[in-house]
Amino acid sequence: MAHLAPLEAAVMEAMVWQMGDSVPDLAAQAAASSPGLRRNTGAGLYSQFLVDANRRAANPDATGLFGTVHAVVRGLADPVGFQIELRQGRLTALHGWSYGRDTRVIDFSSVPVEEVFTVDEHGRSVPYRPARQTEAPAVPRAKPGVPTGVLQRLQQEPTPESHAKTFGVPLGSQPAAAPTLEPISPVGLTFVGLYLATALVGLILVFALRLPIVMVLVGVVWVLRAAHGKKGRAQLADFAARLDRQGVFQSFRPR
Repeated sequence: MAHLAPLEAAVMEAMVWQMGDSVPDLAAQAAASSPGLRRNTGAGLYSQFLVDANRRAANPDATGLFGTVHAVVRGLADPVGFQIELRQGRLTALHGWSYGRDTRVIDFSSVPVEEVFTVDEHGRSVPYRPARQTEAPAVPRAKPGVPTGVLQRLQQEPTPESHAKTFGVPLGSQPAAAPTLEPISPVGLTFVGLYLATALVGLILVFALRLPIVMVLVGVVWVLRAAHGKKGRAQLADFAARLDRQGVFQSFRPR
């Protein structure tokens, strides 16, 4: 996986370790893939993997988001949660969510990885192993007059439809773009749903059942604090992945 950034490589190694039984050829797919679009979304990252469309998948029934790998990176107070996206068993992308932390100043192409861990079915953190500290390989400069390939342009230039920046491109060097809304990730939509449901239940308890508002507020704060804890975030990420595999979030994605 020499073509991956250090963070991507560390996370994918943990994904292979966790998902090896379900997707036996995951390591081979990642190693044989070509890098596609890489974006810092401002709330995490998106890395596209270009895999041969004619490649026979070991598990063609696997479609959706999978994995519970998390990584602690320098510059962020909370871990970044990762899931791989599979379509009929083929690796298409690596999604990273920062649980609301602003990642616009993080250079995901070279950020040091301090720890990588997975989360088991009980919400407990399972350390994978200390992330290997490796320096990002130097990117060779293109010779004058040589046309830049499509994949190179995708990695060097931000897409016009968003403020997301590609890995390693300084914020000041990005072209100005009109503000647009980024599609919310399944985890983000799940958090939004939790907030709305909590608010609705709180209103019912106060106005319909006449419970003291202070008691209701204490309960709401407790629920939201638990949801933002390490175990709560992992459980919500797993729940969001199950909903995504069932197609619940399809209507929220751009067509």
